[in-house]
Amino acid sequence: MLSLEKFFDEKLRDLFPEVPEKMAVAVSGGADSLCLTLLLKNWADKNGVKLFAFTVDHGLRPESKKEAQNVHDQLKKMGITHQTLLWQGKKPKTHIEESARLARYDLLQKACQKHKIQYLFLAHHMEDQAETFWARLAHKSGLDGLCGMGEKSQRKNLILVRPLLDISKKEIVDYLKKNKLSWVEDPMNYNPVYERVLWRNRQEILSKMDLTPNAINTLSKRLTRVKNTIDFYTESFIKNSVLLSPVGYAFISKMAWEMAPKEIRLRTLLHLLPLISGQDKIISLESVEKLLETPHRSATLSGCQIIFHKRGVFIAREMRVPVALKKLKAGESAYWDRFFVITPKALTLIHAAPKKRIKDLPYLVQKTFPYVVHDSIHYSIDTDCFCGLYFPEVAVMTQKELEKKARLDYKKEKKTLYIHFKPRIQK
Repeated sequence: MLSLEKFFDEKLRDLFPEVPEKMAVAVSGGADSLCLTLLLKNWADKNGVKLFAFTVDHGLRPESKKEAQNVHDQLKKMGITHQTLLWQGKKPKTHIEESARLARYDLLQKACQKHKIQYLFLAHHMEDQAETFWARLAHKSGLDGLCGMGEKSQRKNLILVRPLLDISKKEIVDYLKKNKLSWVEDPMNYNPVYERVLWRNRQEILSKMDLTPNAINTLSKRLTRVKNTIDFYTESFIKNSVLLSPVGYAFISKMAWEMAPKEIRLRTLLHLLPLISGQDKIISLESVEKLLETPHRSATLSGCQIIFHKRGVFIAREMRVPVALKKLKAGESAYWDRFFVITPKALTLIHAAPKKRIKDLPYLVQKTFPYVVHDSIHYSIDTDCFCGLYFPEVAVMTQKELEKKARLDYKKEKKTLYIHFKPRIQK
């Protein structure tokens, strides 16, 4: 069996074929994060990487300030640049665990952004993965949730790295004892008020039924392989069978939709809905499943209209979603609604539904186009937004006809206003 240091070196060699200049690690002062920090310190020194360490003080316990200072002193002796991040403001009285987690990630992300760091290391280990699995199973998560935490994941522009998911708590503690390092125990880790602690306490019973953290970790890897396969075919379906129109709607031909397996349809909707609505929020898996149970009934979901038309499936922005007026100065560029706007002169942008219907296109879809009332406005189509093509055998309007009837053209005069469909949903 490899030593923890050799395992860690090989893991990071796999995760980082090209060594970055900077990395950061989240350090609470507990055994897990302290072990990760020491491993990272040794690896960073050998590979010429600048290592930063951040500790989040949530201020939920009187002793948290002193503990954060002890972490600072300990890391300073190790030659590691360290900063304590304070969660300021009024603290919630309910959903404390979830609120503290979101605040922690926000603080860490801002700190990494300030120092231009792309990779943040987190000390989740094998038992954490098992607790995550049981909690998500209890909350009826789908395949993605049951895969657990990934070794690499993205939160906005920050990449989260968890290299210890194959390492047990015992191995972590043994490594710290070997290196004669002390750590603090957060009493919140033993408080049964928090759901994660409840699953931690049940793990001994589960292990007697061979449902050990190692078994759950193996299952998570197998589920991840299945997820990656389904994602591959979903991306292929979107690329080849979905039109993402420059005027802000999506279309899938009837034949392509009906031939696709139900899981591919579900994941396609989960991908397209936030792009079309412009809303960056979690979509309930159960709500999409319910929609697909009645596949021929149009519905509204997550700020979108899903319209089952005789030609195929149209997905457009829901009409009732308000769009504020936008005033622009000459030469100003701005993000308005779901569009990137560049204007050569001062003007005000407003939405207004067209009075005349376009043939062979559901009027509800047409009314959600970026149809702007202004005499001097013309549209410039950004061809990069296309995800696929119409099936040639489907008799729908051509893109050229649509552009013409929706007041779209390619004028290149000096006073043209350019508007591009440009979704900016963060992952």
